[in-house]
Amino acid sequence: MDTYQTLLNASFRFLSFRPRSFKEIGDFLHKKTRKAYVAPEVFKRITDRLTELGYIDDAKFTAWWIESRQKTKPKGMRLIKRELKKKGIETEAIEEMPEDDFARRAIQKKIEIWKRLPKLEQKKKIYDFLGMRGFSFDTIRRVIDSAVGIGYNTFEAE
Repeated sequence: MDTYQTLLNASFRFLSFRPRSFKEIGDFLHKKTRKAYVAPEVFKRITDRLTELGYIDDAKFTAWWIESRQKTKPKGMRLIKRELKKKGIETEAIEEMPEDDFARRAIQKKIEIWKRLPKLEQKKKIYDFLGMRGFSFDTIRRVIDSAVGIGYNTFEAE
């Protein structure tokens, strides 16, 4: 079997686990061929073929990545953009999405535990939790207002 077919088959196996970005495929191919010289034309033929078959599509990959991140452990767009940048996706092309629903989903399980705490402590817990997950301050403030029931600027503990 020639190098092209071997690398193409390896790419199919690599893609069978989850969608991949163009950069991930390129990194994979370079890693596979580190010990032997492979002409750049072979890489181009492989990526062209995978693109032609619909396996490499950065727009679809981005949509899949965002959706999967919001289903499992909801994260803010700031953190998702950082992850996508590592995957070779230009984050300027990603529009800002309303994060409030994602943030509410992220604290859904925790809020039941935190309801026993004083209001000020609840607000701090929500702020810390959502902040670590990359949500913006405005999103966190709106979620705190709706979840705790008092304005963010109110510092009176009940």
